[in-house]
Order: sequence, then C-alpha cells, then structure tokens
Amino acid sequence: MTVAVNDVLRVVAKLIWDDAEIAMNVYDLLVDGGGGPFDDGDLVLDVLDWVEAMYAEWVATMSDELNGSEVAVYKYDAVGDDFDEVGTESWTFTPTNVVDQLPRGVACLLNLRSDDPDVLGKKYIPGITENGAQDGLWTAGLITVAAAYVVELMTPPVGALTGATFETGVWSVKNTAHVPLTGTVTIPTTPAYQRRRKRGVGI
Repeated sequence: MTVAVNDVLRVVAKLIWDDAEIAMNVYDLLVDGGGGPFDDGDLVLDVLDWVEAMYAEWVATMSDELNGSEVAVYKYDAVGDDFDEVGTESWTFTPTNVVDQLPRGVACLLNLRSDDPDVLGKKYIPGITENGAQDGLWTAGLITVAAAYVVELMTPPVGALTGATFETGVWSVKNTAHVPLTGTVTIPTTPAYQRRRKRGVGI
C-alpha cells in the first residue's frame, strides 16, 4: 500500500494501564502536500512524531500507571468504504504523575469544532490524577496543559522522513469525508465521564 496526497488517514493512539486495560484516542488527518507517494514505514514514523509531540504535553499530568503502547495508521479506501492498515509502531510514552488516579471513566473532554457545524470531534484524555481537579472542577494548570495539547493537535509537523504535510480534521461517517477542524476548541471545566461499553476496551 502507498499513501499519496489527498489520502485520508486514521490514527489510533493506544495506551495501556498496568493491569492491561486499554485507552485509545482516534485522530483523522488529510495528507495535503509534500509530493508523494510516500513510503508506508516512513509515513507511520512521521505520524508517530506528531502523536509523541501531543502527548508530551501530558507527561507530568497523567498517571504513571498508564503508558503508551502503539500507534496505528490506516488509510481510507473509497472502494471498500473502510480504513485499511498502513502500519503500526510501538510508542514509548511514560507519564510521571504518582498521585492516585481519578476513576478510570473520568477524562478531560475536548470538543473540536469543524467546518461542518453538524460534525464535532471529541477527545477524552484518560489517566488524570486527583491533583488535576479541585472542588469538582479541573484546575487551571490542567486546562493549560489541555490547551497546549490542542496546539500540537492542530499543527502536525511536516514529516521529517517523507516531507508530507497534514491537515487535522474529523471523519464524517454520514458524508464519508474528511472535515477540517476550525481551530475552535472548548474544554469543559467539569470532568467528563465516558462509560465503558466493553471491559478492557477504550475508556
């Protein structure tokens, strides 16, 4: 498989707790320049660089019981109307916060606005510890960290290996299309709770 300009990528960042339960966040990218076609392995490594930059903002805030596991990249296949795997890479991410975690379903929610008002991206950041909240609200320090993460999310770097450039967005299932993000993000100060649908999967 090769990746070219105008391909839509799905990026899955997988984290794992010490007891093997999993948390994942999914990101959508459009390859919007840089020549191409691109080597699959190099492209995955370039995407890994972006994921590492985003989560580096959380290293002192997340629990040390939650670690990076792998990053998987998929490409949209318009014929099959699905996402085919481009490749995976192991991901080293080792948070340092030793304070007790909040309940696992509790996460920092980020609402990402897109060019289509009917399409909203959401990110649930897991592994937040008790010192990230006070009196039922996120602390100012945690909101600052979340805002720094958003900056990294919105500005993926030019691929060091491929020279590819990327645009962040949201995948619209209804329209089978990548919808660019506007850059407007809301971070509720009240902790969110994402109900687990299946033990051991997601948060």
